[in-house]
Amino acid sequence: MEKKSDAVAAQNSLIKLYLNGHITGEEKMSNTLKTMIIALAGTAVLASPSIAADKVRLVNSTKVVFETEHPYTALEEGIFKKRNLDVSVIHGSGGAASLQAVLTGSQDIVWGNGVLGVLSAYAKGAPVRILGSNIRGVPDLYWYVKTDSPIKSFKDLKAGQELTYSRPGSTTNLAALYIKNALGLKAKLTSVGGPSGSRTQLMSGQVATGWSVFPLNKNLLREGKIRIIGTGKEAAGLNGVTIRVIAANANWLNKNRGVAKRMMLAFKEARAMTYNSEKRLQTYAKRWKLNFADVKTAPQDTPSEVTTMLPVAGLDKINQIALENKKIKKLLTAAQLKELVHPMGNKP
Repeated sequence: MEKKSDAVAAQNSLIKLYLNGHITGEEKMSNTLKTMIIALAGTAVLASPSIAADKVRLVNSTKVVFETEHPYTALEEGIFKKRNLDVSVIHGSGGAASLQAVLTGSQDIVWGNGVLGVLSAYAKGAPVRILGSNIRGVPDLYWYVKTDSPIKSFKDLKAGQELTYSRPGSTTNLAALYIKNALGLKAKLTSVGGPSGSRTQLMSGQVATGWSVFPLNKNLLREGKIRIIGTGKEAAGLNGVTIRVIAANANWLNKNRGVAKRMMLAFKEARAMTYNSEKRLQTYAKRWKLNFADVKTAPQDTPSEVTTMLPVAGLDKINQIALENKKIKKLLTAAQLKELVHPMGNKP
């Protein structure tokens, strides 16, 4: 009996090492070792209680946006479970509140937080590290007008007319500023809150433009009530720059690095599935009560090439933006920027 217990313990130890990322490089792993791990996993299930899944608390920084669907894919398609992860998913009320939940340790990982906020928090000594990129550039943002408006493009905006964004310091604020500067516009940057507030103010004639993010308000486009005048792609200075990130509490990460690695691999697999599964797009539409006709083009509206988790790009530019906007008192050093990023859960 003692020998059997020792064997089970050894089996479980090997499986645990594999699950926690200490046995890596699957493409280089010998067929013998792969076969042994699979066999041991099967016999361990029969011989002893299953290994408890690692609990992870995830906060999704926003709702509806296509890229925020990937954690749901991982949860609902058993991808987290396959990697021995027991993940809870909650929604934050925007980037600042979501990041605060991670900084205080009430959540472990935040998905889709603005990189500017994360870098600024790190500069102030907050326990936060970036695990990967959510999106580079802002191609999923767009600005629109009522169909009877004389404004056909950003360049038609006159001095004093409103180029809208959500809130000061937000991604939309940054994008609108870059668009204004890139095109030499005399328009007035105006905060209007979220997509619904923006829509209300535009349709009531309070502002000249509205802003949104695909696929929101595409029903109004289909119905011919609004017309797009430009997208975030025109914020040329942000193209290729990581704008939103996956970040973790640094104290949690130091104690759970193997878990973090498995989380990132699960995210990667889930992202690929969301982009390539009509079932997942239908689930996405149903979750947020969206018309499937507005959702089925989401993979094109938010191109997959800008949503890969690596590279985390353009931190030098974000560093400069943070200084210019008084989010930090001095530029982070090259060593600090390197230490901030733990790609896919690995050490810098």
